[in-house]
Amino acid sequence: MEKPIDELDTQQQQAILKQAWFLIRRDWALKFKATQEPRIQACVEAFRGYCQKIRQEQQEGRKGKIGYITYSMLRTTWLEERPVYLVEAANALWVLDPEPIRFEWDTNWTYSYWTDLQQKLRREVEKQQVSLPELGWEQVMLEAAVHIHVLVVNMMRLVIKKAMCLPEFQKLEREETFEIRVGEYMDHTVSVYKEDRRVMEANEIRSWLEEQEEHAYSYQALEGIQLSDGDYSQLDFRYTAFRQIEIEHSRLHGCVLVGTIWQESQLQGTDFTYSLLHGADFSGCSMRGAILDAVMGNAGYGLDASLDWEPLGFAGVDFTGTSLQGAHFQDAQLRGAVFQEALLQRAFLNGADLTDACFAGADVSGASFEGACLIRADFTGANVQGVIFTDEQRREAIGLECVSPEVSHSWEEPSTFSQARDGVRKRGWLH
Repeated sequence: MEKPIDELDTQQQQAILKQAWFLIRRDWALKFKATQEPRIQACVEAFRGYCQKIRQEQQEGRKGKIGYITYSMLRTTWLEERPVYLVEAANALWVLDPEPIRFEWDTNWTYSYWTDLQQKLRREVEKQQVSLPELGWEQVMLEAAVHIHVLVVNMMRLVIKKAMCLPEFQKLEREETFEIRVGEYMDHTVSVYKEDRRVMEANEIRSWLEEQEEHAYSYQALEGIQLSDGDYSQLDFRYTAFRQIEIEHSRLHGCVLVGTIWQESQLQGTDFTYSLLHGADFSGCSMRGAILDAVMGNAGYGLDASLDWEPLGFAGVDFTGTSLQGAHFQDAQLRGAVFQEALLQRAFLNGADLTDACFAGADVSGASFEGACLIRADFTGANVQGVIFTDEQRREAIGLECVSPEVSHSWEEPSTFSQARDGVRKRGWLH
């Protein structure tokens, strides 16, 4: 016998919604990735237009410096079959700005995900033998919109990386602290981009980090600070931007560094052992002698359900153009990582999972890949002089077909790194 709607409590509704979301999210990821680039580019172009209009308002004296650009989902528009986001450019007062500049962002392409989710929900409801009247369905689908929204948030992280390079954005007059946030209208939002150009004292930042406040260090922006020779282990820095930071010979053991950006930062000799690096961007940084033993940064979905908060999965770690001479990646999980044009001379990558990694144009001369998984790893145009690859590695990788198995190189692990690695192996995993 079917239960009427009033017997379907909130907990049951959430359980049904969660199950439907679990079953469909990876299908969505594959579906989205097929059209990802044009979707992202269209959003970048829309952002360009917003910036042009904001700048015009500033030049004509109708708007001052901008402190926030906020994308807000309007749930009720989904019921009207025209899902849109309200885009608002506000001053430092943010939601209290009496005259924000407003735009409407058409996200009609997301409606197919809405209908997919609705079909899946109906099947789950039928399994539960629950009867839902039309008004009940409207309420459930309004609640379900949040799952499509997190997909949009995930996409916006990719959009903003490109949008920040636009000259139209750079010309905007912005407050010392500036953020781009995505959320629901007059409700919770998350930061997808942040600038903080206020003068920061290194001692104050160090003291703040030593307090080890839970949830205090994620989604932040730290610029131009000297933090070398410090111990910042076990901290959660997810989606924080580190710009022009000097953090050499420091310890970041077991840190959550998911989605972090390390723009023009100095990271020589820094120890990232056991840290979570999914989607981190180290491109162009100096990381000579850095220790990245047993880090986890695979592209796609994490093996642990607690890492599956990104509906499109995680991007690979980006080491494009990074100086990594003598760096250590013992047993690192870096599937899909990008090492294009990176300098990896005498790097130690033994036992690392480098499936689908890109080493195109990189210099890996004298590096060690003993026991590393190189399935579909791309070495096109890479300098592999003095590297010993097994027959299996040469067969599985791309661009190593002509590498002679007789090529050899005397490679010795620097004793200092060996001692450091042995020491960190005695420490536990991130809890």
